[in-house]
Amino acid sequence: MRIEIAGWESEGLRCPDVSVDLRRDGRVPRVSLVQMPNGTGKTTTLELLNAALSGSAQKWRPEQVRAYRRGREGAAGRFKANLLADGKPLAIELLLDYSTGQASYRSTSPGSGGIVPVYRVPPSMDRFFRPEFLRLFIFDGEFAGRLLDGGQTEADQVVDALCQVYLLKDAASFARDYWETESRADTTRTEAGLGRLRDKRDRLVAREARVADELDGAKAEIGALSKAVGELREKIRQRIDNVAETRGQRDEAESERGAAQSDVAERRAKLMTALRLPHAIHPELAGRLKELRDNLDRVRLPENTSAQFFEELVEEEDCICGRPMDEAASEEIRARAERYLDADDSGVINALKQDISRYTEDPGDAKEDAGYERVVRLRKELTEAVRREWLAGQRVRVLMDRLIEAGDKELEAWQAEVASKEERAKECQRLVDEIEGLGVGDPNAERSKRLRVIRREIGKLNDRIAQIEGTVRLRSQTQLIASLLDDATERARTTIKAELLEECNSRLSVILENDPLTIDRIDRSIRLRGQRGASAGQTLAIGYTFLMSVLNRGQNDFPLVVDSPAGPIDKGVRRRIGQLLPTLCSQFLGFTINTEREGFVDALESTVDEIAYLTLFRKTPGTRRMMDALPQSGYTETDNAVLVEDRGYFLGFDIEEEEENAVQAS
Repeated sequence: MRIEIAGWESEGLRCPDVSVDLRRDGRVPRVSLVQMPNGTGKTTTLELLNAALSGSAQKWRPEQVRAYRRGREGAAGRFKANLLADGKPLAIELLLDYSTGQASYRSTSPGSGGIVPVYRVPPSMDRFFRPEFLRLFIFDGEFAGRLLDGGQTEADQVVDALCQVYLLKDAASFARDYWETESRADTTRTEAGLGRLRDKRDRLVAREARVADELDGAKAEIGALSKAVGELREKIRQRIDNVAETRGQRDEAESERGAAQSDVAERRAKLMTALRLPHAIHPELAGRLKELRDNLDRVRLPENTSAQFFEELVEEEDCICGRPMDEAASEEIRARAERYLDADDSGVINALKQDISRYTEDPGDAKEDAGYERVVRLRKELTEAVRREWLAGQRVRVLMDRLIEAGDKELEAWQAEVASKEERAKECQRLVDEIEGLGVGDPNAERSKRLRVIRREIGKLNDRIAQIEGTVRLRSQTQLIASLLDDATERARTTIKAELLEECNSRLSVILENDPLTIDRIDRSIRLRGQRGASAGQTLAIGYTFLMSVLNRGQNDFPLVVDSPAGPIDKGVRRRIGQLLPTLCSQFLGFTINTEREGFVDALESTVDEIAYLTLFRKTPGTRRMMDALPQSGYTETDNAVLVEDRGYFLGFDIEEEEENAVQAS
């Protein structure tokens, strides 16, 4: 499926009245740039384009509808999106009635037989026009920021939209809801207590939802607090750096703390690895294991001593239990002897003896690196590394205290806010730990905050209800389906995240070669390695890179619509982004301002042959002089706006300069 934006029309809205046709000789160019000064309605145009494609305006409240009216003019507004679906025209028209506060749609699609007074897209396109998928190719800088916001889940949601995980989740919910419906419909085998069981289950399901929301809220708050603390710490760092006498000391302390933190992580990992060996936990364990091995050798196990033992036993006059050894007893012992210490048992015992020898033998001169001795040494080294980390941090705190004592009230307020937010983050983490706890010894599920306890009790109640209703088989089948779908969801997420991580880091090494950074993991949001946040330019570059990696994976071609594609990034990054963006999609549509042209437009022109240049501005007293500079042809004028299709005019357009000249002339 190939989807292209052929143009749009707007009338009676906050954005200018205009009809934009991007096609050239019947084809949509690979790149289209629409230059619109601030205040012209870029954001409004993108919002209406999103609403037209998704059909979401049908749920708007009256005040949302009326918010799109330009001042008090007009009783209605209209926005029409013109698309091409595999080359065939598709039009979706959004109609806003300001008097009633209602939104409606009209659609024209291949095979529809003309205009229909509803929102309708072909079934093959419906899944791509869902709001969660649309935001992947109608992109803005705020979305890029949310991708790196620890308090958001944008990155996970992008992955879900990419592999359409929401379809798996919908199917799992459908399976569960189907069993609920069937179990309620089957009333032929209900008992007196069935209603009470259902009521209890419903209460627990509601509690589960509340606790799960509380958990998500706590995790999101932890992420937001972490981000806020990081920003405050950066302000504190900059304030200390601004004082010459403390700058060098802070750099030295931070360097020491960074080295200590790396050392702590390394020592902790080594200690955890050492503790995985059972004999290293206590000094007596190695000796006891050796004793076990020696005893096995002493009785010659696992050789054929077991068979010999039974043969010698039946020759005795009395059994080892004291009873006389008669013929019947001898035959029974011979018959049962093969059950003891067979080949599998022998293999296990041999492996056990070998492992004991391999792990507990003294390594000669390196005895301190063996077993418990190694654990003791690593624990001391970890303690020392933690102490060095604390001392380095303490040196930074002393520098802050010195500035605060000198009267830096703002720094004091920042430090107090950091402490407050960190304490709140600890409270949220305690809540997360409680909700995610094992719930051992917590029998009252209706009062418990532990999701494991609540879900375990819901499972038990569902089993009892299924047994009473005679729907046990249906219950097990729906559970199996839902479980398989849940597992498929997690596997898909994990696999795609790993692949995206590798692709993104490979691209970032090129795009940000002068200021490199690395994505550590994709966990709800994008987590950077070694830093909590990124500059505005880095954030936008990461957003493009992530989106690039996402959209290039599918078999479908989508347009990429971007608001201010090169706003806060420097010229070097702009050039690399400009060269890479056209490779991302079959159509790139950028809404720009004049300050974004430098470094970006020439990079686009070096990559693609055909670019549509459009400049759109309002007709106001401040833009009157621009009318005199219009080309001889290639422009359209409406009552409140001018649309120019000309490369030279696009590159020379500078509204700030024109407005300044107009003010000076007046």
